[in-house]
Amino acid sequence: MKIGFIGAVPPASVFPEDCILPRYRKPTHPAPWIGGLLPELARLADFELRVFVVHRAVAKPCVVERGGVQYEGVPSPMLERFAPHTFFHSKSFVVSGAIRRFRPDLIHAFGLENGSGTIALRHGVPVSCFLQGIAERYLPYYGQRSFINKRVAVACERAAVKQVRWMIAETEFARDWALGHNPDARVEVIPHPLRPVFLGAESTPDAKRIISVGGLDHRKGMDTIIRAFARVGDPEARLCIVGGGPSEGELRALAAELKVEGQTEFAGVADTEQVLEELSKSSIFVIASRMDTSPNVLTEAHAVGLPVIGTKVGGIPEMIDEGVDGFQVEMDGVEEMAERMRCLLEDPNKARTMGAHGKEKVRVLNDPARVAGVQAQFFQRIREDLGK
Repeated sequence: MKIGFIGAVPPASVFPEDCILPRYRKPTHPAPWIGGLLPELARLADFELRVFVVHRAVAKPCVVERGGVQYEGVPSPMLERFAPHTFFHSKSFVVSGAIRRFRPDLIHAFGLENGSGTIALRHGVPVSCFLQGIAERYLPYYGQRSFINKRVAVACERAAVKQVRWMIAETEFARDWALGHNPDARVEVIPHPLRPVFLGAESTPDAKRIISVGGLDHRKGMDTIIRAFARVGDPEARLCIVGGGPSEGELRALAAELKVEGQTEFAGVADTEQVLEELSKSSIFVIASRMDTSPNVLTEAHAVGLPVIGTKVGGIPEMIDEGVDGFQVEMDGVEEMAERMRCLLEDPNKARTMGAHGKEKVRVLNDPARVAGVQAQFFQRIREDLGK
């Protein structure tokens, strides 16, 4: 069975430099749900796998193989931020020739909110998809700067989810959303895989260091974390915020206003190795999202051995066993979050025990080989449906 994949893969993470335009040669988002899964899938099943990377950064058509997976770079003349304005027809057009040449039996889209599902559905080939973020649920938390693009994303997402027959959801939250739009779809809940670098991580934590990793925007709720940290009242505690975004100035000002700027570090945007290093130096992970489907970094924090404090939104509650490997708090629950921070700071043994439980959980649940095995069965069932 030949499976084509469409998803937001950073071109610089898979192609040689001569295939990448100079300004795009620094790797960006690692797309762990692709890079952590497909090599394992290639080892397990007799599938021919090819990922179509349609991006402005691709300087010329190229095909490379990584870990038994083919990656085909397709140059796109349009800047990424303008693609949604065409309802992704610009990308659909330029990738059509590559798809015809490969002749896949199935196209698997990594995400509906990013246009991958919309592009996949335009080529007369059966389509399955992996549900990532859900633009419909994220829309209220985006600013005006990206409002038009996000409205287009929601429109495309709603149209696509009604047409896709087979879907993979990481959480019951995402599964219920998909079935609410398409009751006849076959939706399986399969968690995302951990990247091997996190599975083997060893930590040397500072017992007083709290960390959060994510975009600095309204949806991620970093302001709630800073407010809660300020109420902990521990002069020895430190807060590290990893990430970048439009709210950075406001967050720095908030830390100064609450008189914790000296205890708060803004570490900026980080690559995989830097994120791992920062997690390994910390003792508590906090995520205060106002909406999230299934954040990879929460699983990565567990893998490093950190207890997790997370909000009861989206799929996050399904990823935290209350009182076992972390705590769940209400969205914008500053007092409750501060109390949980204080509890773990004052009882390092409890924090280590909870972190150990989380580490053991994700080493099994999110093991790349196990996840790939379940997904191989998913594709086998589709092959049987298609009679291939």
